Amino acid sequence: MLRLISCHQATLLIEQRADAPPPPRDRRSLWLHLRYCPYCRRYARQTVLIVQLAQARAGAPGALPGLPGAARQRIQQQLLGAGLDSL
Repeated sequence: MLRLISCHQATLLIEQRADAPPPPRDRRSLWLHLRYCPYCRRYARQTVLIVQLAQARAGAPGALPGLPGAARQRIQQQLLGAGLDSL
């Protein structure tokens, strides 16, 4: 049986849906809510877009810059010199 949910409940389900699919009952309730609520429908589309953009950015080369090679070597030498090579 479908149950009517509020916009607040719908947005929570939309956010959770980005991580893992909700249980079937919640999925059906969200589907029903999205049929009659244009605001939550827009929010759901925007959430999907944000997740896609974040995933694309995270997978892009250079998205998370690392240390330059010279800085990495300098730190490694300092650690080895201090006897902390096991870190």
